[in-house]
Amino acid sequence: MFFNSPLWIGLVVVALLISLIVFSVRPMLAFAIAAAVLFLSDAISQTAFLSGFINQALISLILLLLCSLAVEKTVFVKNIGKTFFTTNKVLNLVKLCVSSVFASGITNNTAVVSVIMASINQNKLLIPSRLLLPLSYASILGGTLTLVGTSTNMIVAGFVEDAGLPVLNMFSTTPIAIFVIVSCLIIMIPAALFLLPSHQREDLAVNAYFIETKVAADSKLIGKSVINNGFRNLNALYLAEVIREGVLYSPVEPSFKIQANDKLLFVGDLNDLAMLNQFDGLLVLNESLASINNNLVEVVITADASISGKTIKQSDFRSQFNASVVGVRRGEQKLSGGLGRIILKPGDALLLAVGSDFQNRHNLKNNFIVLSSEYSVSCLDIKKSTLVLLGFLAVLGAASLSLLPLMKGLMLLLGVYVASGVIGFSEIRRRLPFEILIVVGSALAIAHAMFESGLATMLGDILLTLSQGYGVWGAFVAVYLVTLLLTELITNNAAAALIFPISIALTEHFGVSYMPFVMAVMFGASASFLSPFGYQTNLMVFSVGKYKIIDYIKFGLPISLTYSVTVLWVIPLIYPF
Repeated sequence: MFFNSPLWIGLVVVALLISLIVFSVRPMLAFAIAAAVLFLSDAISQTAFLSGFINQALISLILLLLCSLAVEKTVFVKNIGKTFFTTNKVLNLVKLCVSSVFASGITNNTAVVSVIMASINQNKLLIPSRLLLPLSYASILGGTLTLVGTSTNMIVAGFVEDAGLPVLNMFSTTPIAIFVIVSCLIIMIPAALFLLPSHQREDLAVNAYFIETKVAADSKLIGKSVINNGFRNLNALYLAEVIREGVLYSPVEPSFKIQANDKLLFVGDLNDLAMLNQFDGLLVLNESLASINNNLVEVVITADASISGKTIKQSDFRSQFNASVVGVRRGEQKLSGGLGRIILKPGDALLLAVGSDFQNRHNLKNNFIVLSSEYSVSCLDIKKSTLVLLGFLAVLGAASLSLLPLMKGLMLLLGVYVASGVIGFSEIRRRLPFEILIVVGSALAIAHAMFESGLATMLGDILLTLSQGYGVWGAFVAVYLVTLLLTELITNNAAAALIFPISIALTEHFGVSYMPFVMAVMFGASASFLSPFGYQTNLMVFSVGKYKIIDYIKFGLPISLTYSVTVLWVIPLIYPF
């Protein structure tokens, strides 16, 4: 039957890849449609389709991410980065990288990067552009330390279990990760000193936003020149442009006279936004700056956001998020024109004035990484923080010693966190990683179809042909390199999902252990060092550090090469073929 053939499954997989790479369709939507097409065409059974969504490793991953919400609130995570920065640049980098590596091995690396990034920005003696990208890369490296360090590791563990192979333990990746982390840090620390830009504080304007205001009809600014109104006397803000009846005036001359309904566009430091309060009748979003300042939220647009590619007006922020855009920041690029005309891109930092239910909107996580706001999670006191962290580590330790299954331990721990009020039901509902559930469940169904149809074997044969003459070693290297390439082109979880069935088919072909190939997929899917869009922490630091894409390539290439050489050398030593 055609719909059970490798040709049909192959067409669906190719369509999936095209949608992800060429059209940048969100992975959740792309994988869900692909799995649904296979199910509706009877390429996979109902049992196989549904079994992926109740996979033990997937459920454990969901529970782990929910429990990590409590860890994010501890005083230990909140205080990361506040005390260990000195005037020694090398020592700062060493402390930064080592601390983020270990923290990311047991908790959400997005939270780790967020709190350390805030500490860096608040320290006027530091140069953020020299520290933020190493911070992101160190957190990626730290995620490889344990099975729970990154969602990719947990997802691949789910694939292993679903394939009927012996399950991975908590520290299956640790021996390899230690070699990888040490070798990469030896390269990363000197590379950060010589290859990353050095934007000095006076040039960096770390919080510089493009902010639009409007002159009210009864403003005292009307009829006076720019210089007479005092717009040339602002410390960290300057009047960049004026829009009057659709006409853009830039640069703005000191003698330029202000009229009613003029749109004044400022560029400057977010911390000095309140200075605009001194000007009578100067409005943001038709409201006074005093009220706006009480509900400001900073966010970064994610790589697969639904609002990407749209103007601010087209995005309809008010109805989607109960928020309005006050300012935009895009790395080193100079923005121009009214805010409503700016086409939003991944990595853009937005300053939002939000309504009371902003934090409850279900689509926040799909579009934004929240950097700072009044809705940042509250910090637990030292006693509760200690109990939360000890409970979390106890569950991980019990699972690693096979004293208690990870899923049961996390389920029990989450219940304790909820019962004690550390995590609320509304927070669980809001932060539930629904996208991971859909992507992984759908990916397991697609992997099943690839196995059953023989497509995985056929694709394995293609890789064998490409690596002809190099045997099992060549196939192993090919699996790693293809996974790495797909990770940079799409996402790490999607790359792992597509390559895993091929890697298992290759182990069956050679009659060797599955572990080297599984590790190649795991580490290949975590090798995101060449683009701001391959991993969310890379995207978080993109605009704040005023990086360019070339900075990622220049700094990331030696790290990626070191990472790859170490991985390909160490994996067969730890897990022989």
